[in-house]
Amino acid sequence: MATINFVNEIVNMDCVSGMKQLDDDSIDLVITSPPYDELRKYNGFVFDVSSVIEQLYRIVKKGGVVVWIVADATINGSETGTSFKQALEFMRIGFNLHDTMIFKKMNPIPQLY
Repeated sequence: MATINFVNEIVNMDCVSGMKQLDDDSIDLVITSPPYDELRKYNGFVFDVSSVIEQLYRIVKKGGVVVWIVADATINGSETGTSFKQALEFMRIGFNLHDTMIFKKMNPIPQLY
């Protein structure tokens, strides 16, 4: 299936399976907030971060942008560092890391883990 078949379409499938159907270097921008740190239940679905990053690297055009919005769970008073590990995985696969933003929420929900 060529990329053109996805233009102006809503596609409901596993994202890795969907990206495998896209042409190399065919996407300019990806904005996503994937599941992280098992903070929510997804009916047993497991999100394979490494496979997603590999497919993103293949389909995003050189000079394209991936906006990856994640956070870390707080366990025993410390964040897990998952977001930083994912950033390092992006760099390992070949992406350039241009900006890391940390949002300071003014009214956070208390973390009592």
